[in-house]
Amino acid sequence: MELYFGLAKELLAKGLAEETQSYDENNTYDTAIHFTADLDFYLGLAKRQKGPILDIGCGTGRVLLPLLRAGHRVVGMDLSPHMLDLARQKARRAGFTPELYRGDMRDFSLEEEFSLILIPYFAMIYMTTDEERSRVIEGCRRHLAPGGMLAFDFDAGRGEPGLGKPWLGFQTVEADGVVVQTVQINQLTQDLRVVNIVTYRFRGPHSRIEVSASVEASISASRLAKLLEAGGFTVQGLYRDYTYAPYSGGEECVVVALKS
Repeated sequence: MELYFGLAKELLAKGLAEETQSYDENNTYDTAIHFTADLDFYLGLAKRQKGPILDIGCGTGRVLLPLLRAGHRVVGMDLSPHMLDLARQKARRAGFTPELYRGDMRDFSLEEEFSLILIPYFAMIYMTTDEERSRVIEGCRRHLAPGGMLAFDFDAGRGEPGLGKPWLGFQTVEADGVVVQTVQINQLTQDLRVVNIVTYRFRGPHSRIEVSASVEASISASRLAKLLEAGGFTVQGLYRDYTYAPYSGGEECVVVALKS
């Protein structure tokens, strides 16, 4: 599978850009992502479950911090040590010292059971096969207490194969310069795509261009529900958003399942 295409590929070929990882020490997550629509949803589940929470793919603490502020005990896990460092710094400034672990959602082991496990902000898109998704589901079930709940959102859409046009991800003025980011998608099949991100950092003589790539996948709601049921869960609901409206099709789907 070719990870780079279009402008990103040309920039690398000509030595004009450096390849980076999406969530490394120079990541732009907190600049690019200001999503809050799911917070009340997860806070409500946490209040209902009344027990320790595991936030998988916790990133820089977007969901973890509001849960801590609400008085819940939350453990965070993420694959990126740099994202965890940022989460730790933000939590410390807010007066919290949560347990944060580096781990892969496909294969993790923590010495604790949780009443609620969250995988927020479509992190399941990085699981590109049913085998990987099933490993995540199995790991979550092992870490849930009896009656425990698993909740996450995922991409249930189908894409039109082909190379899309680049679009502006964000632009911002920082203390030492300007950052502009563009995004382009190569849709390989209806449910598999490669995403290229080009980040321009304009800082006088220290200006540079960075490129990164990620492979993402969607899965139908019905197929995911079958994987959950095969993995020892009872699907409580499939929703089209965070207001518990029943899912009736579309890209965004939210699932809540109970350990059987």
